Amino acid sequence: MLKLDFNERADSIPNWLNDFILDTSQLWKYPNRVEVEELIAQNLNCETDNIFLSNGGDESIDLLFKMCKLNQQSILLPLPAFSQYTHQLRIWGIEHTTIESLDNLSIDLEATALNMQPNQWLIITRPNNPTGECISEEDLINLIEIAHAIGTKVFLDEAYVEFFLENSKLNYALNYHNVISLRTFSKAYGLAGARLGYLVGNSTLINAFKKIAPPFNVNQLSLQMAKHALKNTNEVTRYCKVIAINRQLVYGFLKSCGIEVFNGKGNFLLFNLPPKKKILLSLYLGKLGIQIKTTLEDLPDSVRITIPENITLLFDALQTVFKPEIIGFDMDGVLIDTSKSYDQCIMETVYYFTKIRINNDKIAELRSKGGFNNDWDLTQGLVNQLNFESDLNKIITKFQEYYQTNKHNEVNLLQNDNLFNNDYTTAIITGRPKLEANEGIIQLGIKPNHLISADDVSHQKPSPEGINWIKNETKKSRMWFCGDTVDDMQAGLAGDCLCIGIGTDAENLYAAGADIVLENINQLEELL
Repeated sequence: MLKLDFNERADSIPNWLNDFILDTSQLWKYPNRVEVEELIAQNLNCETDNIFLSNGGDESIDLLFKMCKLNQQSILLPLPAFSQYTHQLRIWGIEHTTIESLDNLSIDLEATALNMQPNQWLIITRPNNPTGECISEEDLINLIEIAHAIGTKVFLDEAYVEFFLENSKLNYALNYHNVISLRTFSKAYGLAGARLGYLVGNSTLINAFKKIAPPFNVNQLSLQMAKHALKNTNEVTRYCKVIAINRQLVYGFLKSCGIEVFNGKGNFLLFNLPPKKKILLSLYLGKLGIQIKTTLEDLPDSVRITIPENITLLFDALQTVFKPEIIGFDMDGVLIDTSKSYDQCIMETVYYFTKIRINNDKIAELRSKGGFNNDWDLTQGLVNQLNFESDLNKIITKFQEYYQTNKHNEVNLLQNDNLFNNDYTTAIITGRPKLEANEGIIQLGIKPNHLISADDVSHQKPSPEGINWIKNETKKSRMWFCGDTVDDMQAGLAGDCLCIGIGTDAENLYAAGADIVLENINQLEELL
């Protein structure tokens, strides 16, 4: 599973961690944080009394709200914000003001400045989560100085600061007495499981946090790992540079697809999608073992994806979802309603051989089990199901007699030909014989680039033979396949396609491999 939903270092462990050896001789002692605090202080050119180690960044956030409750201080929180902050507001019931974002989800700096009050903590996350926004140094300093003049303190959450390469060495908490900065080993250092973060600030503010924290809030194992990590900061910098490059690659691609994407500076990207496209992306990536964040507080249209170090799997999947090269279509039940032609022929042929009348439900029931993509085989299956002997050649002969009468009852499901007039290659892959497939194309008034009929393959769906032929012929790999049966979905899955089910049999289509199920083929335009 490629876990890209919680902004961890998801797909690679830090190189230095391979050399880490736990010193078990120290585990009997209560943890001593001095060495790690000294290393952090050296990196930031400050004193150890400017540093407070916490159990992940979350403990520091919890202590902030605890302090506000004890001291009757209020909170000023610009939105959108990390869910931990909004969660803590609900838990602690602290007096607070939230500032709605601008229309583009940027922090409303003007409204933030106007709502500052004495005896208050302003929370600023930079780069912000979930947007990745990194307000400019000028704007940050302006907020800090306005806050200082009013008597507001600033809690500067810099959990992702290492990924903002040009600014990761600056520390405003050491230059301004009303600022305390939160940093963590969970993101760039790749130690989310170790649960270690730290605060940086003047000794007075730091001591205020220390007083309300447990005496041994960080463990010996985490301290040993952090000590080792701080001696290998070059590897962390290298990793952050790779993430920045990959982030820009994904950002540029999403922009080229016309997607509204936030130009974030963290190790993730936030973008908006229409509802069906969001479902398709989530389910298709999930099928590939890629988890993404699709449920974000107050952002119902948004998706957030952590950027991995090894970008190939994610980038290939995004290309398949947003820029398919081939769109393949089954014909019957997808482009043409055959309930009064082929399905009628099935019922009449079954009656001819058995003198038993069946209905559309009986046909749908057997078709949903798969293995009967060819209606001749399906007819034989129904005859056998009714305990009658059948000869396939005789069934085909009688079926085709009925079809010559019933084929004029077919109705086009495709309402316009836009799906066949785009930049991608189009293909029909149908169980119809060649002659009838060509008649269907003429009836629809479309010009697909390729047609694969029952006469063109040795094995019909659920075999992916037709799909694979198209891919080999075009030398293209990113393909969507649209079908209304279990066989269609199984063929698409076996052919490494993004599978789009069509119709009302959603449960069976999803079980067979559909990435999304649409009511009708015309909804496909929403996804494209």
